Formats: sequence, structure tokens, C-alpha cells
Amino acid sequence: MRRSLFIFLVAALLVFAIYRWQRLNHLVHDGGHAERYTPASGPKIDVKDMQVLAALDSEYTRLVDAVVPSVVSIATSRHVQVTPTTGNNPLDMFFRNRRMLQAPQERIQTALGSGVIVSKEGHILTNRHVIAQMEKIEVQLTDGRVEPATLIGADEQTDIAVLKIEAKNIEPLWLGDSDQVRVGQLVFAIGNPFGLQETVTQGIISAKGRRAMADSGVEFFQTDAAVNQGNSGGPLLNLRGEIIGINSAIYSTSDQGAWLGISFAIPSNVARRALESLLKNGRIIRGYLGVEMMDITPFIARQLGLPDTAGALVQGVVAGSPAEKAGVQPLDVIQRFNGRAITDTRALRSRVAETDIGGKAELTILRKGQQIVITATVSETPAGAPAGQPRPSAPAKP
Repeated sequence: MRRSLFIFLVAALLVFAIYRWQRLNHLVHDGGHAERYTPASGPKIDVKDMQVLAALDSEYTRLVDAVVPSVVSIATSRHVQVTPTTGNNPLDMFFRNRRMLQAPQERIQTALGSGVIVSKEGHILTNRHVIAQMEKIEVQLTDGRVEPATLIGADEQTDIAVLKIEAKNIEPLWLGDSDQVRVGQLVFAIGNPFGLQETVTQGIISAKGRRAMADSGVEFFQTDAAVNQGNSGGPLLNLRGEIIGINSAIYSTSDQGAWLGISFAIPSNVARRALESLLKNGRIIRGYLGVEMMDITPFIARQLGLPDTAGALVQGVVAGSPAEKAGVQPLDVIQRFNGRAITDTRALRSRVAETDIGGKAELTILRKGQQIVITATVSETPAGAPAGQPRPSAPAKP
């Protein structure tokens, strides 16, 4: 009986073992079985049916390949004195030397920006605020070379600075005519945001003539091309790869300067005049007309019988100035400057400052209800002449 029971148990265990072996073998076999996978037969749209978009895509990449080597990253540094604090631990006041805590310590402050090569000699355009008060300036090219940079000069009013590097095998970009820029045209911003080199973003010109900076005499381009911290000084380019602006600021409501879709760029003609003035004269030279002006309010317009508030009202004329020699008189309303409409005093000041020294300025003037045209010869701004007037609060500088 016991023997029979033993044989039964052995047989049962053997059957169970065979069953488990077969089961495991089946699972392993199923796990190793290739899953059926049928990919798509091809793209949904033939490139031949999208020739315009395909050509546009190709041209975009060709443009970027051509211009990116001319855009540089700028790293700046300086020594600063920092006074340590006790922090939030009240015991620090008892267990540390107070004199040591209050003694200033020297640290190195660093910052990043962008720039663009504009001459075969190694001249680089960037923003003044990128290099202001910095002791060391280095430029990194797209091929990895790092070159020390010399500051040639800077203009606080336009926020333009000119650097120079001694480097071979560099290709400058052409400074285009920003007067030809139109609202709605495609633009590309290239720079070094957050240290991410060779970043390219695309957008359009959203508006022109923006007065975005409190301490600037520039009427900016507004664009929706993404610009962030580190983009300052990089170029804004058109479809021909021409520099039409220098990226300078963004509109932001946060302390960190987060981009909200509104960027500002200095027109290339403003940057070119600053560049040429610094290279030729070693300093910034601006045009001068010699009139004291005021904006026209609705009240003033009614008192003087003016049709609207457009233009710059002449309050006075400086003796011996180009305006006096041309015949400009008090109470004249300057409506156009070389064919360009003058909306207010700031617009006239910008037009005059942009004019070459010795250049002719055709002034369209409303005088006692009659429109007349006179011509003035712009001269250099004399020392001590006012450079600007208050403007709206400044947005963030990336």
C-alpha cells in the first residue's frame, strides 16, 4: 500500500514537472516571437507637389549656413567687491568673527552676449550694455576659436559698441539699408541665448519706430523672433542675409526677463553710423540743426490754429545754427525731414542725428497756414548741446 502511494506521488510530481516545463517553454517562446510591424509606405505628400515650400525650406537652411559663421558669442568678466552676510542663522553672529563677515571679498562677475562680424579686419558690432564696465572681453567663433577682443568705442545713446579681434579666415556680413525694411517681412535672429551658441529664430517685423528705451535715442524695430538673455548684440537678418538690425531688448514683465513675444532691434543704419563714426573719428559725431522744439498738444494746436498735432513746433532758433542760416523761425511746424514725416520732436531729433555732417536737409514747414520747403545744411553737434529727452520706461535687456 505504501509502495503504491509512493509510486503515485512520484508519478504526480513527474507529471507536474513536465507540465511546468512545457508552460515555461511556451512563455519563453512567445516572448521571443517577433511582433508584427508594418510601417507606412512613404510620406503622405510628394515633395514634387510642394515645390514652393520645399524650395523655401532649402533656402532657409542655405541662408542659415551662410550667415551663422559670422555670428559670435561674447563672454565678459570683471572683478567686483562683495560684502558677505550672516545669512539666516542667528547663531552666526556669536560663533563667527564679525569683522571677517563684514570684510568685502573679491569675486569675478561674468556675463554673456552676442555679436556679428562686419569687416574682414575683425570689427564686431554688439550692444554697449553687453560690454559696459567689463574688464575682459573674449569672443568665441563658431569654429571654436576664442579670441581676446579690444573695445574700439561705444555709444551710450544708441547702445552700440564696436569690438575688434585679430583673427584670420573670418567672413563679415553686409549691413543692409534699414530704411527699406517693411512691416511684415521675414527676419531671423541669431545669437547666444543662455550660452546656447548659434541659436536661430524666425519671425517678422511687427512694427517700426518703437521708442522702447528710456535712455536711448533710437527708434527700434519690433519683431516676434524669439530673443532671450544672451541674444543682445546679435544680428537681425533679412532673407538676403543682410544685417537690418542689432537685437537689443525685449518686453518683459518678470524680473528674470522672460521673453513674451516682443523683441526690439536697433536699425542697421543707426548701427552703421555709429560704427563709421567710431572708426573714422574715434568718437560719436551726430548731426545738428539748432532748434529748440516742443511737441504739439491738442491745446497748442487749437491756440495756433493747426490742423492736427503732428510735427515739431519750433520754440526758438540757436544763433548761427544751420536752422537760422536756412531761415527757420519760431512757431514754424516742421512736418517733414527729407521727405519723411515728422510726428513729434523725438522723430525730428532722430532724423537730424542720423544725417551725415554736411548733408542737406529738406524741411517741409507749416508757417502761418502756408506750407513751405527750405533746405538746411546739417552740422556737427556742438559740445554741451542736449542729446535727448525723457522717454518711456525701459524694457529688459536680453
